Amino acid sequence: MEDQLWSAIRNNDQAAFTAVYKACYQLLFADGFRRCADKDLVKDCIHELFLEIWHSRQQLPPVEHVAAYLKTRLKRKIWKEAEKLQRHPTVADPETRVKEMEYPYEELLIRLQSKQEIAEKVRRAMQQLTQRQVEIIRMKFFENRSYEEISRLTTTTTRTVYNQVYDSLKILRKYLKLLFII
Repeated sequence: MEDQLWSAIRNNDQAAFTAVYKACYQLLFADGFRRCADKDLVKDCIHELFLEIWHSRQQLPPVEHVAAYLKTRLKRKIWKEAEKLQRHPTVADPETRVKEMEYPYEELLIRLQSKQEIAEKVRRAMQQLTQRQVEIIRMKFFENRSYEEISRLTTTTTRTVYNQVYDSLKILRKYLKLLFII
């Protein structure tokens, strides 16, 4: 199905372009946000990516896995934009950079180690959830999907999704509280 929509885009079909945009936006946002914590930068990169695709639609290569292709292009675009921002800091950015430079090397290592320890504790806490709960948490908090959308995707009622999220968060809170005490 994806490759048919892609072929239609290559043949100037705006409806197919819109369908791919709507189908892939959340996935791209979630993937981009994992790579870069700047939501605005990720959104800008996604919009620029789709603009580039539309403007060069007749030169696009045939693609079987559209989502994977878009994720790869988005990843490159985010890296390129982040690199530009590092070379050309904005007016507000120097203050942040000065604060970052104030930390000695050891302090930065300690902060990095702390982040890794927290990430490991969260991973261990997530192992306490069922596979279904992990899937619902991923869709809700990492893909920014609505309860109704999750309900449709998992073929359960919206109330069940609410309950699953509530139960999952309760388990995570309890387990993380234990991990951070230890």
